[in-house]
Amino acid sequence: MTSRNIAGALILVVFGVTACTNGVMAPVSNKGAYQPAPGGGEIVVAVQGDTVHSVARQYGVSLPSLIAANGLKPPYFVVPGQRLVLPAPERHVVQTGDTLYDISRLYGVDMASLARTNALTAPYLIVPGQALTLPAAARVTTRAPSPGPNAVVEAIPDPAPLAGGRFAWPLQGRVITGFGPQGGGVHNDGINIQAPSGAPVLAAENGVIAYAGNELPGLGNLLLIRHSDGWVTAYAHNGQILVQRGDQVTRGQMIATAGATGSVLEPQLHFEIRLGTEAVNPLEYLDRQLASLRKN
Repeated sequence: MTSRNIAGALILVVFGVTACTNGVMAPVSNKGAYQPAPGGGEIVVAVQGDTVHSVARQYGVSLPSLIAANGLKPPYFVVPGQRLVLPAPERHVVQTGDTLYDISRLYGVDMASLARTNALTAPYLIVPGQALTLPAAARVTTRAPSPGPNAVVEAIPDPAPLAGGRFAWPLQGRVITGFGPQGGGVHNDGINIQAPSGAPVLAAENGVIAYAGNELPGLGNLLLIRHSDGWVTAYAHNGQILVQRGDQVTRGQMIATAGATGSVLEPQLHFEIRLGTEAVNPLEYLDRQLASLRKN
């Protein structure tokens, strides 16, 4: 299986910040942008067996907002034929500095659901003033509290200068899936390199770890490295991750082991090189010394 658009799914994380309090991860502050969307007021009619909980789930609205919109009192019974006003969907208005990752953490939803709800596609760019509808999962849970006044917002450090003219190969192995169209409307934004489980995965250039985790379904253990001059590399399906966000790494440093995490069935590395948000063919930017390992 081919992993696609991996760096695009988290590209904004590379330039984002994470709030920390005494070294413990804390939610990103709310900036006061959380508000109901206009255009609410749709009315539905309850049928036999409906409850306030079932109506809230069916229409993707929060239970408290449904109760408030209809002035319901405990024990919150509804009866067949009762007309219920649906509250407007809830949304977040993008502020300067927001990333999709930050917003997903703020409301306790996964980033893939947030992107899907708003029909966002790779590279998942958002702009200040844009209104994002929150997934139903966010509307039935309590929003994460903003960090206290002593919270410190820490950005990842700037990456060191590039060491060489071309990127180093991150793994020794055969390229089993190339860059570009794969048929059936599928496009691979990188290359997939086959290797034994546990083989060393190396940083392709000097940089700083911008993301280390496994939050996107199908991608397994994922690393993003931010490099100077606007370059970003992505490493997916790793077995074990050996670095963490904010670590400075050097060209050729071991950062993970090859694995088969996520949607793949055999050990391999999905590797991408991006200039900003634009994916480029890694084979055109990697050292030529391993050219014999390219897919025929």
